[in-house]
Amino acid sequence: MLIKNARWLTADGYFEEGHIEIENGIIHKLGRSSSSKKFGTVINARGYVILPGIIDPHVHFREPGQMYKEGIRNASRAALKGGVTTVIDMPNNRPPITNRKRVLQKRQRFEKKALVNWGIMLHATNGKANISDTLELVKSVKIYMAKSSSLAAVTNEAAMQKIFEQASTVSIHAEDETQFLSDQKDRLPHHEWRPRQAIISALQKIEAVLKAMSEKERPRVVICHMTTIDEVQWLKRMKNESIDVWGETCPHYLFFTQDDYLQKGTLFQVNPPIRTKEDQQALLEGLSKGIIDFIGTDHAPHTITEKQSQNPPSGIAAIEWLMPQILYLIDQGVLTWAQLNQLIAAASAHCYNIANRDGIKEGNWADLVMVKRYVEPQPDYDIVTKTGINLYKDFDFRWKVEMTLVNGVVKFQKGKFVNDAKGMAI
Repeated sequence: MLIKNARWLTADGYFEEGHIEIENGIIHKLGRSSSSKKFGTVINARGYVILPGIIDPHVHFREPGQMYKEGIRNASRAALKGGVTTVIDMPNNRPPITNRKRVLQKRQRFEKKALVNWGIMLHATNGKANISDTLELVKSVKIYMAKSSSLAAVTNEAAMQKIFEQASTVSIHAEDETQFLSDQKDRLPHHEWRPRQAIISALQKIEAVLKAMSEKERPRVVICHMTTIDEVQWLKRMKNESIDVWGETCPHYLFFTQDDYLQKGTLFQVNPPIRTKEDQQALLEGLSKGIIDFIGTDHAPHTITEKQSQNPPSGIAAIEWLMPQILYLIDQGVLTWAQLNQLIAAASAHCYNIANRDGIKEGNWADLVMVKRYVEPQPDYDIVTKTGINLYKDFDFRWKVEMTLVNGVVKFQKGKFVNDAKGMAI
């Protein structure tokens, strides 16, 4: 394949122009001069900007167990529309992905259905089970400090340390449920019965466990879906102490505040809860200053009936608007183009050891997204995710994903899904 008249964002964060040669799914050559080779497929990219495919390190595709909410194949299509070419799926399925057998079964589902590249996580438990025979099959071990499946949360420091001692990478839902005001759940707003103190307590426990271990014993720790100024400050301090911690936040924490939840209802209910304007500004500043490493959608679809029920589940679906959301932050001056490659590809690739997918460079897989900026806002009426809900419809998004390639294969083009080739395990 030859992509001619191309303008792409380099792995170093600046733009180059010329052509992109792709062979066997790999970027073979990036150059200014025209190639004399004959190519079976030639794409004219004039008028577009070519960006690296997004690695979304935090998704809930709801398979197995809740396919009526989404499913791997449908979520893959939503991902392609949003410029996402690689995902890491969370393990709080039904049943939870806690052992080698369930990991293998889930991997088989992704191998058969995923249209994007994929990895999965292992669900940590309070037990003393040896997980060493499973670690090579997953990208990370996920600790839920607040209950998120049929399993009990991990809030005990001794249990946490046992997990830290076995896993090289641990991703944490850092919200200590022992601090929840669960007895007042029926009378308090969601963000009040799950108070800020739960996050502060979780961070304190994580830090205590890490510092009780020798530097050589410590795993890499990822704080998932950061939502508060407290996490930004903690992450900055821990990094300054040269501890191997990484931070992820999500679009809903960047675009909304708890006022949206209070005014508009349970469609905005998510765990951890959306917080204040001050927290939102701290997150945006954390991204701008490079304290927060990457954005994950925490794509967590539920049906509209469930979200409007008396006992609504928490979660927001947003993967199909991720690239326009991030480019909106560039338009707003929050991010620079030089930061973009790190934020959407390189940081996640380096954190989770995803080979050859850290940007547009020779030798990497051709995970590419062609985008275009329009003068007028680009409303989106064709929702792919089964929720059928777009919480971002009132934002002034000017950028649109026009084409998505995964491993050198065009999968999404001009609003249509054009190839069912499967993605790769990462």
